Formats: sequence, structure tokens, C-alpha cells
Amino acid sequence: RGAPAPQTTGEYRLGDVRHVFAAAQLASRRLGFEAREPFEAGIAEFAQAQLRRAAQPP
Repeated sequence: RGAPAPQTTGEYRLGDVRHVFAAAQLASRRLGFEAREPFEAGIAEFAQAQLRRAAQPP
């Protein structure tokens, strides 16, 4: 909506979130959320996606 595209450098900046902890129990109870794949598979895919993105030329 007319906003400039975000710039991603891959570098840590002051104020960036370094660690995030989450639990899906509340979403499960209130919304019926159920994960479709195990955490280990999801985090592995996330890491691979980041590596693929980093390997692409700008």
C-alpha cells in the first residue's frame, strides 16, 4: 500500500528479537489448532529455506 519494501540485511540490529519461545496449547484449546508436521521437520524446512534464500544472487 505505497510503503517502501523492507530491506533485509541478515545482520543483527539493536532491538531485534534474538530468541522466541512459543507454545501452541492456547491456540489448540481456543482455536482447535493442530500442527500438521512435527517441530523437527518444520524447523529443518525453515533452516533450509533460509539457506536457499542466502544462496540466491541478489
